[in-house]
Amino acid sequence: MRETRYAVPGCPLRIALLTDLHNRPFERIIASLRSRRPEIIAVAGDVLRSHAVEDERPALEKNPNALPFFSACASIAPTFFSLGNHEWILSDGDLERVAATGAHVLDNTWTEYRGVQIGGLTSSRVVKYRRFLAADGAASAQPHRDFHAVKSTVPAPDLGWLEEFCRQDGYRILLCHQPEYERRFLAPYPLDLVLSGHAHGGQIRLYSFRQRQWRGLYAPGQGFRPERTSGVHGRLVISRGLSNTVPIPRLNNPTEIVYIEPEE
Repeated sequence: MRETRYAVPGCPLRIALLTDLHNRPFERIIASLRSRRPEIIAVAGDVLRSHAVEDERPALEKNPNALPFFSACASIAPTFFSLGNHEWILSDGDLERVAATGAHVLDNTWTEYRGVQIGGLTSSRVVKYRRFLAADGAASAQPHRDFHAVKSTVPAPDLGWLEEFCRQDGYRILLCHQPEYERRFLAPYPLDLVLSGHAHGGQIRLYSFRQRQWRGLYAPGQGFRPERTSGVHGRLVISRGLSNTVPIPRLNNPTEIVYIEPEE
């Protein structure tokens, strides 16, 4: 795991960006946070792993590292959590348990901290599961498995609250797990900083002699030769994430914590 630092013009806070833990051990992460002492911790999705859809146990029982992780983060600095695509398995009760750790759950909503507006855009897979439960899944004995079998199109995320969020005074930070949303859905909104993960750095990073930079090979939501898997892209900052969830190893692509600092 590496620590990556970016200086962002206008950013008023020192921020630790954490994404894609996927229920992995987190002791080294906490040690880094204690050493660096960020002013806030932004957890931009996929703390959980939801692949075992045949297992109908409660989400937090299947992901025993999640609550201790949130508690440890919240003991260091104010912690803000938005829902990634793997968080579709979280129930309302689960979200209450996350909030009880001291972390601020930003489920298509926002809060103010020291004059900074911090919002969290919930991934569209969560929207899809909630619609499934409302329509057909409430009576299902195996809703996780039945939902996984649904082949309908994934809807857009819920954007209805963003206009009011963007009318708030102050610097506006949006936790948005999936970086492809920034161009696809967020372009009209006057956001100052968008914090993402999801792409896992492109899994395998190869050097492009033409572009003189390392590029990821594949990312969900962007396909092969994705453009945005790591680094700073205007107002968008992307973490490569904290774990690996697929059989293909990460090559030239260490996991990372991103530290965002005001540009001096």
